[in-house]
Amino acid sequence: MKRVNNLYGQVLSFENLMSAAKKALKGTKSKTESLEFYFNLESNLINLQNEIESEIYEPGGYKYFKVFEPKEREIAVAPFRDRVVHHAIVNVLEPIYEKIFISDSYATRKNKGTHKAVLKAQEMIKRNEWYFKSDIRKYFPSIDHDVIISILRRKIKDKRLLSLLEKVVRNGGADGKGLPIGNLTSQFLANVYLDRFDHYMKDELGFKYYVRYMDDFVVFDNQKEKLKALRPEIEEFLKSELCLDLKEKATYINKRMNGLSFLGMRVFPATVRINRINLKRSVKKMQMKAELYLEGKIKDEKMSQSAQSITGYLKYFNTYKLRCDLIAKGVLY
Repeated sequence: MKRVNNLYGQVLSFENLMSAAKKALKGTKSKTESLEFYFNLESNLINLQNEIESEIYEPGGYKYFKVFEPKEREIAVAPFRDRVVHHAIVNVLEPIYEKIFISDSYATRKNKGTHKAVLKAQEMIKRNEWYFKSDIRKYFPSIDHDVIISILRRKIKDKRLLSLLEKVVRNGGADGKGLPIGNLTSQFLANVYLDRFDHYMKDELGFKYYVRYMDDFVVFDNQKEKLKALRPEIEEFLKSELCLDLKEKATYINKRMNGLSFLGMRVFPATVRINRINLKRSVKKMQMKAELYLEGKIKDEKMSQSAQSITGYLKYFNTYKLRCDLIAKGVLY
């Protein structure tokens, strides 16, 4: 793999930091910390630029909170200035890694996303009788700092950027493991981490029909025995190369006629349906929003955005009747 050098200057350029600040501001315009940073934007960016250039920049501490849907997770929020640095780093690294990522990795990438991953899975299930599905046990907390830094060194030659990346990586987690959920850099590096696994599946084991969305992945084939033999090979590679384990309850082989549960959907060769649990959760969320709207606690724009976010996702699949039923019940409009 050809290594890339002379990237540090691109990261700390004022134009890149300005672009990063604008991206970091999205969705946080009402937050005091963001507004304070933007009030003296130019001077704050120059100070940040000087810290990065002189290599004295140190990331701050995280604030943590929990979310409970679709499952309980701890989310980490970095200080705003650190989020600017995260965007500045990803701005430079993203186009480099996009050239080596496989096409069928769909998480946190431009022109990808969940609905395209589901449709690709449907395309693959049409061609194959069987599938092997799994995901990684406690993926983000299990990412090994030494391993991800070693992986980055295989592509990046710039020592100053590697040093900055190491600061960002080791600022989170515990005992040399874990990337904080919620960080842009965590999402990006989590994809870089499993890129080795993607190429192992496609290039070394030769599986043509393979799709991954973050730590959820599916392998399709017409030979059940071939998929049975695959599991120990996957387990050995993940353990020895990436210090990861499969999630036992989420690892299984099944026939396409039984459908594939993937990213909240049930995928069949001829149709895609929303998973009942996800549908129930979405309906409940919209009903709560509708109640708040009727009480005058949220405005028209917010209510419209919530409805559009659900219908916008559902419209990609075979859900016309479902959407009509939800509209009739007053859940959507």
